[in-house]
Amino acid sequence: MLPFDLIGQPGPDAALALLGPARDLPLLVVYHGELARRAFLKRILGAAGYREPGRQLHLLEWPADRSLDLSGLIRRLGVHRVILFGYTPDLLGLHLHVANYTPVTLAGVSYLFADSLSYIEETKAEGDNRPAAALWNSIREHFLAPDPLT
Repeated sequence: MLPFDLIGQPGPDAALALLGPARDLPLLVVYHGELARRAFLKRILGAAGYREPGRQLHLLEWPADRSLDLSGLIRRLGVHRVILFGYTPDLLGLHLHVANYTPVTLAGVSYLFADSLSYIEETKAEGDNRPAAALWNSIREHFLAPDPLT
């Protein structure tokens, strides 16, 4: 037996502990940032028809500098769609190159990488709506809630 790990990616248990008990939700949203960013994220998700995180989607606040076995987490949750704000694929154990705001589907799971919430919100406040518009276009085309609550 080798005395070291060939792949040093931590398991998904720490992330699972931060989520609610539901395991049959279709979407996982992973973000990082200050508490103030949650209101901005809530507006984005609400516009997409997700008004009750925990009942409609998994919402995970995860440090931007901490690695995560995203594939393991996806398998354990059974989600088919993932939105990631401000992460690089390699930190999440994914070996792919994809442009932000360009949805990609791999092994039946659709991913959307986006800039961090702070970047999107700050550029919008400065009058540059391009990141927010690109995010909304991608969400509208691929990530709307299947059954929005009224």
